[in-house]
Amino acid sequence: MGAVRRILSLVLALALMIAGFGFLAYLLLLAPAWSWGMVAGSGFSGTLGAYWLYEDFINATPNDEK
Repeated sequence: MGAVRRILSLVLALALMIAGFGFLAYLLLLAPAWSWGMVAGSGFSGTLGAYWLYEDFINATPNDEK
């Protein structure tokens, strides 16, 4: 995996996770009214970003490039 791809993957995964879970926290803690679709969408976005981060960086297996 190239260095530029790893940086872009990290930035996009973190952005998706922070935006999704941040909006979820806003909806549940501060918003006066919300719908279940907004909660499900933001939760899904945050979970998708967290899974992407986990698979690409935490659970990554080294490749055979030399």
